[in-house]
Amino acid sequence: MTGMASRAFEAWNNARAVRLDRLEAAHVAFAGEGRGRRWETEELNHAIVLRLAAEFQGFCRDLHDECILILVRGMGLPAGRLEDIVLLEFSASRRLDSGNASPGGIGTDFARLGMTLWPDIKRHYAARGPQWNERLEILNTARNGIAHDDQAKLAEVRSRGWPLTLPSARRLRRSLDGLAKGMDTVCRDHLASLLKMAPW
Repeated sequence: MTGMASRAFEAWNNARAVRLDRLEAAHVAFAGEGRGRRWETEELNHAIVLRLAAEFQGFCRDLHDECILILVRGMGLPAGRLEDIVLLEFSASRRLDSGNASPGGIGTDFARLGMTLWPDIKRHYAARGPQWNERLEILNTARNGIAHDDQAKLAEVRSRGWPLTLPSARRLRRSLDGLAKGMDTVCRDHLASLLKMAPW
């Protein structure tokens, strides 16, 4: 399992990016790029935010699965039932399977692999790490506001400077691109330190 990036990160940059690109293209085809868009675009903006949150959660789950598999195989367990039991234990009751990919949730899930995810990210990316954390929190607040029709959450997001327009969704996506790369890097470094070999 060697290469430049995890399979999860490759999927984020390819299949997941294509789905997000298509949704943005549909938005532009409907409303154009200029100011004064029709009010109907609000629903498209919400759809993009929901999809962005879903794709990032999928990336986090894929990366966690990939790290688990590499870690367990690095233990040298015989393939079969014993390996399956250990694999299952690492992913049992995972927050990514029952809640959002919130900063706290993903931090807790990756901690089960012996990681300190956010401190590691902030150590590697001192200038951007805190911003990625904040913007992921904003995305999840917006996602919950939309999914649960919680106008207070949507008002909170807007009050923090995120009007849930296409440009703001693009800004969030760029932050997630950076965070995904950062997570790929710190997971690789963590596994390499444990296994004494690069996992990808």
